[in-house]
Amino acid sequence: MTIGQADTGTDAKMGGPQDVADVIRRSKRILVVSHLRPDGDCLGSATALLKGLESLGIEAAGYNETGVLEKLRFIPNTDLISTNLPDWTPDTTIFVDCGGVGRVSPVFEPQGFLVNIDHHATNEQFGDLNWIDISACAVGEQIFELLGVLGVDITREIAYSLFVSVCADTGSFRYPNTNEKTFELAAELTRRGADPAEICRNLFESRSRNEVILTARAYSRIRFECDGKLAWSELLWDDYAEAGGVDHEPDGLSTELRAVEGVEMSILFHEVEGGGLRAGFRGKGAVDCAALAQRCGGGGHRNASGYFSDKVEYEAERTKILEWAREAIREETGG
Repeated sequence: MTIGQADTGTDAKMGGPQDVADVIRRSKRILVVSHLRPDGDCLGSATALLKGLESLGIEAAGYNETGVLEKLRFIPNTDLISTNLPDWTPDTTIFVDCGGVGRVSPVFEPQGFLVNIDHHATNEQFGDLNWIDISACAVGEQIFELLGVLGVDITREIAYSLFVSVCADTGSFRYPNTNEKTFELAAELTRRGADPAEICRNLFESRSRNEVILTARAYSRIRFECDGKLAWSELLWDDYAEAGGVDHEPDGLSTELRAVEGVEMSILFHEVEGGGLRAGFRGKGAVDCAALAQRCGGGGHRNASGYFSDKVEYEAERTKILEWAREAIREETGG
């Protein structure tokens, strides 16, 4: 298949960093896209890739429909990611950290040859070329490998972005996706100029007052079910409106709910402005959060996944998901 032809059907194939590098070398204009409400892995890997493409003299642009949260603006080169598509047509579109095309936007129409770089087992393999590495701790790990194949110099800015990616998606090296290779990568990025203490401070210790207020509100609503194996809470749109918007969404709150002794799965529900629901699912291994997210229409990892829809009624959808969660816990834990 040649560059410029987009076909997400049966011609789609699996590949690795060398295959992706070959496509990049043949490309003149590349669009890098990422999922709605991008997190640290998404932004860190996208900005690192964009700077790498820039160093190769390739015209590249970053696109994210919802833009960058203010609290993640500390990541270098987030100004390269726009909420508007470029005024040119890409011959290659690279998806980073996207389980499906719809994760970019419900109405996004990709153009050119589609390259899909991800580490989620639930990825829909929608690209003309799919590099899905579920052993990677973060997409940033894949981008580091890709830039190496391309011969890109890992500058301090690129190292910083990639360290953010790895640190965010491993929960500061606490999650099961952390392994020997993760620490080797972190050490190399530190040697290249990443500042672990500064990055962790920005990621985990820089909460706004309104974020703390929202956290307290979510904690006040915690419910425990299934003999304490399920913990869930919610933040309603009125909460966000009073706090100044979703920029103040508590980071890592789903994971904090999971940390309660005896909890096997936690769910944090968010009511969406204008109607709809977002949900973050976290588990400790006994329950497959990815399977639950897929059943809803989302995806992710076994222990960390998510779902979003702006086409559902919040309370009805929350009720349905909770019943599915109870069912999953009964089936997988016997409780």
